[in-house]
Amino acid sequence: MIDSESANPPLAYAPKQAAQVIGIGLTALYAEIRDGRIRPRKFGRRTLISAVDLRQWLEALPTSNGEAA
Repeated sequence: MIDSESANPPLAYAPKQAAQVIGIGLTALYAEIRDGRIRPRKFGRRTLISAVDLRQWLEALPTSNGEAA
């Protein structure tokens, strides 16, 4: 059986979900937003973070040997 979420991954996440997806704390996520490394979107009162932006943020992190990606 195919998990419906893995077949259709979300396009965007609420901040708490985004932090869980990328494996950091909510405070660290808000720091990344504040510093301009993750761009939130607004829809009414909701804050959303696109899956594409999360992937770009992750790919921009340095590799474990200290080299930039």
